[in-house]
Amino acid sequence: MASLTEIRAALKTTFKENIPNLNVYAEVADVTQVPAIVVMPARVNSSGLVCEFNGAFGRGLDTWHLELYVLVARTEAVLAQQALDQYVTGTGPKSVRRILYENPDLGLADGTDAHTEGVSAYDGAFESAGIPHVGAVVRVTVRTSST
Repeated sequence: MASLTEIRAALKTTFKENIPNLNVYAEVADVTQVPAIVVMPARVNSSGLVCEFNGAFGRGLDTWHLELYVLVARTEAVLAQQALDQYVTGTGPKSVRRILYENPDLGLADGTDAHTEGVSAYDGAFESAGIPHVGAVVRVTVRTSST
């Protein structure tokens, strides 16, 4: 069983090991150095929950819904979008989806399984410490044993 804190840390480690020049924040930081991923529990999903505790008999499975805020520098608009596209596309060396597909256990040896659901936002309205960024939100589901 992995706690939310352990899942966040495992996501950070997984992305840092696969994209060395990417800054990954397991929690919201006061200042974010881009390119970056910030791991956050999701806004309420269609079930109305951020985490579902009753995924199996005897409360045997927790399902966390997370959002990865993927941020790049907002320099020239086309270049920023090209940089962001490398992270949110399905393939390639910087693809968030590919990395989770190849590392669904996040390096945890407890049956944890993570996968991307899709991109729920993509625009130039993101900012950190008053600095504008171009970004996207990648939805991730993580299932982990609760026993």
